[in-house]
Amino acid sequence: MGLPGHHPQDDLLFGYAGGGLREARSLLVATHLAYCPSCRERVAAFEAQCGAWFDETPSVSADGHLDAILERLHGRLGAEPRASVPPPRPRPATAEAVPEPLRSWLDGPVRDRVWTAMVPGVWVSSWSRGTGGSLARLLRMAPGVTVPAHRHEAAEMLLVLEGAFRDEYGRFRLGDLIQYEPGSDHHATGDEAGECICLLLVEGEVVFLDEPGPTA
Repeated sequence: MGLPGHHPQDDLLFGYAGGGLREARSLLVATHLAYCPSCRERVAAFEAQCGAWFDETPSVSADGHLDAILERLHGRLGAEPRASVPPPRPRPATAEAVPEPLRSWLDGPVRDRVWTAMVPGVWVSSWSRGTGGSLARLLRMAPGVTVPAHRHEAAEMLLVLEGAFRDEYGRFRLGDLIQYEPGSDHHATGDEAGECICLLLVEGEVVFLDEPGPTA
């Protein structure tokens, strides 16, 4: 299937490296890292080098603190070799394999979850993880079925665990992590080749804009 082509933004990786993410966001990033060697390298570089750079960063206002640190890190990461990262543990060779840490948190096969239909052919899991207005759960799309168009009042992220889907922003497949900005609209359609299962993170309200569109 190849390596992921869509990755977390640097502020998300930096927050993960520093232990500053909420539980649901941390789970999403950690699961993406199991698929993505380039992001593992970037996180390892942040972890290995940012501690010393905090001391070198000039005092800035609270609003500009993270931007100043990231700007400094970007310059150093471009000029210095990346830290070596051990290879990930192999995933089991099963049709429903999901990597750690998500596999342990699910405590069973993906399809053994209890699913609730949003619309015909689109389901969300009763299983969820998260606190403080940041919630992760599983999203499942039947082949060719479209999720109703909706707007994100706050952040939404999707990590593809099986299959693929497409929307206004591109086509996404195994291991891809997609971040939707607050206020963005989209509707996802599962690939015709098979079901698509994603780890979904939602923060805040999701506003559905119309009735479900026709299947692709």
